[in-house]
Amino acid sequence: MKCSVCSNEIIGNYCSNCGQYYNPKRLKFTTFLGDLFDSVFSLEKSFFRNIKIGLRQPDQLVLNYWNGFRKYYYSPGRFFTIASLFLLLHYSIANDFLGIIVRANFSSQFLIILTNVLLLTFLSFSIYFKFKKNIFEHLILNIYNVSLWTIIFFPISVILSLTLNNKMEQLFYIPYHILIIIWNSKAFKLTKFKRFLFVTLNLLLLYGIFALFVLKLGEF
Repeated sequence: MKCSVCSNEIIGNYCSNCGQYYNPKRLKFTTFLGDLFDSVFSLEKSFFRNIKIGLRQPDQLVLNYWNGFRKYYYSPGRFFTIASLFLLLHYSIANDFLGIIVRANFSSQFLIILTNVLLLTFLSFSIYFKFKKNIFEHLILNIYNVSLWTIIFFPISVILSLTLNNKMEQLFYIPYHILIIIWNSKAFKLTKFKRFLFVTLNLLLLYGIFALFVLKLGEF
């Protein structure tokens, strides 16, 4: 097995050249929990380097993790934690994220990002079922991309909160979700036409669910 970062031959579970950890076992829930715990106590590469890789090579972080290579790039748990902290910082400046008002505690910030992760995980698992990725692999995919774009939209949301009303701000959830869904699609080998179809279907289902939820709320 060759290292996905430096192409050096791996002996055991670590690359002797760059130190990346390799785990050949398929991703399971226990693996994710272990990496989530570990991400709180370790730091391998700089924050901005990981953000740059996530933006320029959206499939690199996800495929690397899916294929068993760990501890070189940020884990999904670290991305998720940083994104949650960014939302918490957001409240000290403005009390909403893209028009969605949140309370001044960590659990509220956590709920916003968690809701997006879980809903988009369900949709990507349903839409890309032919690629035979299990639900935990789709969870990792969405943790990476929801967290990445939450961090990127942090300064945008701050500016919007200080200049626009909540209704206008909420329109920016559309590009936020479009970018997450596009980045999700890049983890799969698709033609441009099929990628367009998958992204469009994902977006329609997402906002269809939101519309049903709003209608249900209107009945009470």
